[in-house]
Formats: sequence, C-alpha cells, structure tokens
Amino acid sequence: MLLGAAAAAGSWRVGAQEAPKSAHIGFIVTGEAFPSRDFFEAMHQLGWIEGRNLVVDRRVTGDDQERRRTAAAELVSANPRVIVAAGLIDALPVHALTHTTPIIVIAGLDLVEAGLAESLGRPGGNVTGVTVLGSDLDGKRLELLRELVPAAVRISALDYARSPRAIPRITAIEAIGRKLGLRVTAKLVSTAEEFDDAFAVGAADLDQAMLVLATPLTIENRPRIVALAARYRLPAIYERREFVEDGGLLSYGQPWRESLERAAALVDKVLKGAKPADLPVEQPTRFDLVINLKTAKELGLTIPPSILARADEAIE
Repeated sequence: MLLGAAAAAGSWRVGAQEAPKSAHIGFIVTGEAFPSRDFFEAMHQLGWIEGRNLVVDRRVTGDDQERRRTAAAELVSANPRVIVAAGLIDALPVHALTHTTPIIVIAGLDLVEAGLAESLGRPGGNVTGVTVLGSDLDGKRLELLRELVPAAVRISALDYARSPRAIPRITAIEAIGRKLGLRVTAKLVSTAEEFDDAFAVGAADLDQAMLVLATPLTIENRPRIVALAARYRLPAIYERREFVEDGGLLSYGQPWRESLERAAALVDKVLKGAKPADLPVEQPTRFDLVINLKTAKELGLTIPPSILARADEAIE
C-alpha cells in the first residue's frame, strides 16, 4: 500500500514544473459559513498569496441550483489554472462543463460514486481532492448516541434533500440503525425555513435523539439547528465540531483544518504542473470526538466515563 502511494506520488513529481510566478484559480462554494479563510491561509503557507501571486475568482452561490450552474459556467469561461470546489455539490456543475480544467474538491463524500474519479488511488480525469468519510462513520455516531442516551430507540437523521447522496446515505443509516435496535427516520429539508418543521415532526414522532449530517445547508444554519435541538431538548450528534462550539452536544468526524490543508497541497501540486489524474484522492487520518459539557448539563445528561475517556476535547 505504501509502495503504491509512493509510486503515485512520484508520478506527479516526474512531470512537475517550477512554480509559476503567478496563478489564477476559481473558487466555488455554497455558503459563507464554509471555512474558506482557513483554506487560503493554507495556500499562504505554501507561498500562494492573494493579491501578490494569486488571483482568485470567487463564487458564493447560496442554495440555488440555477445560480450554482451559472457560477460554474462563469468560472470555466474565465479559464483559471484550477477550480477549487468546496464540496461535491459545488464540483458537479463544474465537472459537467469541463473535463480538462483541473478541479480540486475540498470535501467530497464519494468522488468515485459521483462519477468524478475512476478510483481513489488514481482518479484518472480532471478531478481529485479530499474525501469525507461521512457515511463510513454514521454507525459510530449512532453507537455514541445509544451509549450517551441508552433509553433512546427513536432517532431522527437530518439531511439536505437536494444532496446527491441524501437518499442512499439515509437508507444506509436506517439499515445500521435496525442492526443496533434503533428506529431511524429521515428528516429531509430543502430550505432553511424547513428546519423548524423537521424538529416539530420529530417531536410528534417521539424521536429521542438526532443525527445531523454535514451539508452546505446545515453548516450554513448551525446556530438555528443548535437552538432548535435545545428548544426540543433533543440530544444531537454532529459531523463537525463547529456545531459543538456553537452549543451542540457532541460531534464525531474529521477535522476541517486537515481537509483544507490537504486540498491546498493538491492545488499547489497542480499549479506546479501535476495532473489531477495522477494525484490520489486524499483520505482523513484522524477523527475527533468533541463534547459540550455545558449542553449535556442543560439536557440533564451525564456523560459516561467511557465517552469522556475517548473525547479529544470537552468544552466547558
């Protein structure tokens, strides 16, 4: 496995060139809440400084599919050296328009299944990036919820209805839940205004806990979701620690910072002459368990010692 990785790494070095004096890249993201600043800080550390040797065409599309397609067309027409897509939903309309301009995805659920890459080890086309092990960790998140709230048998799974992976992922979570003796029901939303109804339906269904999936819509509405979980006194687990920092109960997933730094490194390689086809899709190396002790206390929950011992951080 290490030998294969070394060979793949060597393949881009062979064709690599000296870094250009300046570069033009595109950047497409759904919402302002995405930690874009951290990505450009990572680029800065690699020597790419906006306003000095880096020109960035930004497009923030919001939750509007037509606007996203228009933004993708504008970026492709601008002919940048690389287009950086925050997530899978941002990358798909760009890839529909070009199979030649390199595309780096910062956080993609499954680039292979989405048809953007032939394999993780050798993408083979114009797209590579950093994969997000969301669905692979959903079973662990359900187990954490059951460990934290042993009496809970009815779980909501909150997801974005327009995500290209929503239905297969929810189906897989429901199957995992059945094996754990949990009844998992999907709460799919298309707009921010639907979050209130999703929680109200969950209360009517007597749901006892919630799994909140990380999507552009949920990330953009973190404070609203955390406030609703508090109002309904619903223990919730999240993919991203930012929810816990905003007052959510606990999270389990890969750190954003690592994904952003790895994506920046891929962009740097492409700007220096590497081809996305030869750059393996990066995968996370660690996962953080973060707990908000104040929120647990407000919910009347006692964090089991077994969870506390495994926590990477406990927020007071």
